[in-house]
Amino acid sequence: MERVPPGLPPEDRWWGNPWAAIVAGIVGALLGVLIGLAVGNSTKTVTETPRAGQPALTRTVTQTQPTVEVRTKTVTTTTAAPSPANAESEARRREVEASLRRAEKENEELKRQLEGRAAP
Repeated sequence: MERVPPGLPPEDRWWGNPWAAIVAGIVGALLGVLIGLAVGNSTKTVTETPRAGQPALTRTVTQTQPTVEVRTKTVTTTTAAPSPANAESEARRREVEASLRRAEKENEELKRQLEGRAAP
């Protein structure tokens, strides 16, 4: 029996070659530059020259900018002497001060007792 020779290896595709990608990039860049130049120069200004005996063409554009108007208002107030506190809040204030003094006295007495116990 005769053996069949193996098949030929597949040919490399054109995109398998790195040089093909490099050349395609360069061609794309050149085409981009050419298209950019063609589009960029498409806006040309046309100037009209007056003919003999015709007045020169002039065009004046006046623009007004928005203005800012500053308005100031000065308010002067006078303060009267503070009104006396009402009787209820005054009584509450005195009560709180008295309880604070009592608590401070108790605190001092407790400190003295602790110092007396710790001394001997």
